Amino acid sequence: MKELSSEQLEYAVSRFVSICQSREITQTELERLSQVNQSTISKIMRPQDGDKYTPSKEVLQKLFMALGFRLENILTESEHLADEIVGYLATPLTGLSRQEDVELRRVVESVRAITRDDQFTNPSFDVYWPGDHTHPEEHAGITAQQVYVTDRSRASTNDFIILFCGSPSYGVGQENEIATQAGVPAIRLVPPEGLSRMMLGSFIRATDIPYSGNLKSRVEFDETKLREALKTVRQSHFRNAALFRGMNGDGFGKRLRTLIDDRCNADYVQFAADIGVSLLYLHKMMDEPFLVPNPSARLLKRMAHRLGERVAFLLGEAEENDPIWTESNASWRSWVEKNEGLGLDAAITLRMRDDWRHSYAMDKREQQSSASFRKSTGRMREADWDKQYTQRKKGTGDAKQPRLL
Repeated sequence: MKELSSEQLEYAVSRFVSICQSREITQTELERLSQVNQSTISKIMRPQDGDKYTPSKEVLQKLFMALGFRLENILTESEHLADEIVGYLATPLTGLSRQEDVELRRVVESVRAITRDDQFTNPSFDVYWPGDHTHPEEHAGITAQQVYVTDRSRASTNDFIILFCGSPSYGVGQENEIATQAGVPAIRLVPPEGLSRMMLGSFIRATDIPYSGNLKSRVEFDETKLREALKTVRQSHFRNAALFRGMNGDGFGKRLRTLIDDRCNADYVQFAADIGVSLLYLHKMMDEPFLVPNPSARLLKRMAHRLGERVAFLLGEAEENDPIWTESNASWRSWVEKNEGLGLDAAITLRMRDDWRHSYAMDKREQQSSASFRKSTGRMREADWDKQYTQRKKGTGDAKQPRLL
């Protein structure tokens, strides 16, 4: 990712602080998860006597990864491919015997060793395992809500997920569904007895690799098949990076909160009940980056209907959220009003705006999905509309039409 502007750094810091406050995560815990010194974290969270501390991009990247997602998920930045392809390794953790825990750790290290093969470089793989950070025994002080939102963040925003179906586990089943809804590709290590019908019938896009044995004895799987599955993950990663450039965004929660405050008298309890979710989930939709709560299409439609808005507006895709469109449309209206008595051709005037609108929308889509060599469609001023109108009038054969401004 390119170097950040002062505005981007300031926004990233403010979002980091607000997310930490929402999750009630301590500076000590942040230091453990991010490997950033607590003194540095304290300067970011609580600047002293107006002495504002500006962290480096690298520090911010570590801190956001500790929360479960990347800095670019916040800033809508993806101009360059990341240095790493980040994966999430989901396994059973709760209720394992000492023997099962030892074997599980061996399996985790075996998977990680394969992802570190020399063939997987530029970018390399980095695999996150919750057992290193939110283990139910080793990190018992972390609350259930903090564990859930951290693991949900990673399962929905990481580049891929590996699901080790080693024993009946509510956790792995949840992570399977979180990844499904987020469109995250999966690799599943499947036990000899197979999967439950719910897991087997899941909509997830997964490559299933059978293994033999169990955690009480020894687990064996085909390492060649795992390497081939990882190659497929890399291909998918590069394609998605090209197709969905610039699709991150962080304004959903703010828009949702503003609408609830304005149209429901800030009654979050009633609004949550109206749309059928818990109050905790509603607060996460307002406080977390959109990729973490990831509300379904049905929920989005319910929220939009209850608030008297369009889904496109909630998602920030409505034209009124776009400053270039808003200012260009305003300048078009002003130009029309100033020249109202000069015999404007209504058909040309409207077609001119509609053509620009279409061209601008196409340009935005191209810029987001691929490297575009088209000249960008920029903001329109009154003089631009006047020039374009004169050119179009000349094109109809009326060469005597004067410039209007």
